[in-house]
Amino acid sequence: MLKRMILMVGFLMAVMTTAAMAQSPSTFDGKPDFSKGDEISYYVWRDGDEWHVRWTTNGTMHRFNGSVMAEGGELKSLKRIDVEAESKVVRSGRAPHVVRGPRGRVVGVRGGRAPVVVNREQDKIEKDGDHRIHFLSANDGDIDGFDFKADKNVTSLKFALEIDGKPAPRRIEVGKSNAKPSGDPFSVSLK
Repeated sequence: MLKRMILMVGFLMAVMTTAAMAQSPSTFDGKPDFSKGDEISYYVWRDGDEWHVRWTTNGTMHRFNGSVMAEGGELKSLKRIDVEAESKVVRSGRAPHVVRGPRGRVVGVRGGRAPVVVNREQDKIEKDGDHRIHFLSANDGDIDGFDFKADKNVTSLKFALEIDGKPAPRRIEVGKSNAKPSGDPFSVSLK
């Protein structure tokens, strides 16, 4: 009997903690006040049916990673914002050149060769199925992030946002009032 009561109390505490972590969607309405090179922070907001997630630092390199998960429906229209790519020239090109005849007259132009370039994405922002967006990004002062839409069947969104591999609840601001969520990860109940 005592064992059953302890389990029941533990279950109720878990349910209450999850409910306390759920945020109202109206808290996320409107863009927070921030700019490039601000503090090391995440910014999350909603404009109509589109959600926005951004991050920036104060000029020092930091790693941002996390995910957004949908319950009850699908995430749509993923759009990356300011995703850097590293380009490396493997073989240089050659410019076209003029071909001259025996008396110095131009007889034609011989084509050149384009350089061979390899691109590697530094930031990874991708959908993992229809219910999850996962990201990993290095940032040293610009603004990176992504936009997405949740279909009408989504009942809640769960955001897990980390900086340098650790949860960052004090470094997350949401909505036009720059409110702080109740924790990290945090959920938004849409229905």
